[in-house]
Amino acid sequence: MKRLLALLLVFGLIAAACGSDDDDDNGDTGSATTAPSDDMTDDMTDDMMTPDVLNVAYFEQWPTPNQAGQEDGSFEEAVGVPINWIPLGTGGQMAEAMLSGDVDIAYSMGLTPFANNVNGGADLKMVGVAVSYSEADNCVAQGSLGVTKENASETLVGAKIMSPTGNITHFKLLSTLEFFGISLDDIEFIANDDGAAIAAAFESGEIDVGCAFGGPVVNMLDNGGNVILTGAEAESDLGIFTYDIVAIPSGFGETYPDVVTSFLAATEDFNNKWAANAEEWNPIIAQAAGMEDVGNFLAGDLWFAFPSIADQLGPDWLGGAAADNMAAQVQTFVDLGLIESIIDDFGATVDPSFLEAVG
Repeated sequence: MKRLLALLLVFGLIAAACGSDDDDDNGDTGSATTAPSDDMTDDMTDDMMTPDVLNVAYFEQWPTPNQAGQEDGSFEEAVGVPINWIPLGTGGQMAEAMLSGDVDIAYSMGLTPFANNVNGGADLKMVGVAVSYSEADNCVAQGSLGVTKENASETLVGAKIMSPTGNITHFKLLSTLEFFGISLDDIEFIANDDGAAIAAAFESGEIDVGCAFGGPVVNMLDNGGNVILTGAEAESDLGIFTYDIVAIPSGFGETYPDVVTSFLAATEDFNNKWAANAEEWNPIIAQAAGMEDVGNFLAGDLWFAFPSIADQLGPDWLGGAAADNMAAQVQTFVDLGLIESIIDDFGATVDPSFLEAVG
């Protein structure tokens, strides 16, 4: 019960942070570039409405095609605005940075932290889908435990499990435990938002199960771990489709819609160029991502998929399912008592207009 109370405290802080961000911001969620006044915009040209710099948040050790253009500057040339690339560790940090005005576009932000923040009143918009990655986000058990799908309901009882909180990784862990009939009182939960620290704790034997995304998952597998459920099983058995989104502060999109559209168009272009010549692009992307190679993320048995703009606008993504996915995830946290309430309509936080403008 103490562990459950500790977890509730963690989420109480998360919920409070969402609310305080909204209160402190007083509805102004613009970017680091000051938005012009109404009087000024009457005489402005399109060029004058371009910010001096575009602040884009991304994850390190999370290789995506646009990072080839990040490395040589060709992506910002395609967007038409100098880009300041800002590496951050979690989707929650991306939300905080957007709300504080330090980030204009969050690329590959987790759907769950986005949902938690807009549920708490944050004035953010989902404008695209960055990457789908069911296999690249997972919980890895020590090989010595011999955990399988068949014995997990017994083997995981009493396990020491380390995971970030408030993101899709955490949501998948909670759903996995529920699937196996394991309550939070049956495990020892350790909150840690640092993926590298989770992988290090796993390697040292400090924890039985580590839940993370990206490079730390690879590290834990390389150190003898095995997944409890595969990404495909998470989709089929838990109904969880794991993907990251492109998010913006609402104020930035209202002031600079053409910049957001150009960013999404450039992303599509780089995705297509990578798909046509992955072997040549992958070493460049790996260097930009701070990795020795792109591994299964972008090579071999691919972990990453990049939906086209047409697909993103369809019913599986911005056309309906994204809002439903957010509602289901937040409702899980509400049912567990980790969040007090849920908003009526997540559809209002999804804005397909920028993708539609790409043409």
